[in-house]
Amino acid sequence: MFVITDSAAEQFKASAVAVGDDNLSLRIVARMSNPGGMTYNMGFDNPGEKDISCEISGISIVLDPESVKNTKEMVIDFREYEGIEQFVFLNPNDSKENCKTSPDGCDPDGNPTCKSCSETQV
Repeated sequence: MFVITDSAAEQFKASAVAVGDDNLSLRIVARMSNPGGMTYNMGFDNPGEKDISCEISGISIVLDPESVKNTKEMVIDFREYEGIEQFVFLNPNDSKENCKTSPDGCDPDGNPTCKSCSETQV
């Protein structure tokens, strides 16, 4: 799975209190975008039939099967980034981080699809 830092967990818990429904889980969605890189969405939701549910850092989490794969070994932190306090996703599966500005990016499994990507992959 992935890791939620203490500072991110505090923010998620505060958001859950504000929503006011103890039965909802935090849904995290991670999708590959073109030309590579990951987009993230979060919100409180009920689990669906094909969803995977778990608890991380005391927070009830729900993910669809694709997001389970895309968030493997990810870290969600809450900190100042570019002058704004925000959630930060540190994800080794994110080809934006691995492939920098490659015009073709990487395939959904993180494999390079172009020469410049393979040259810059970490």
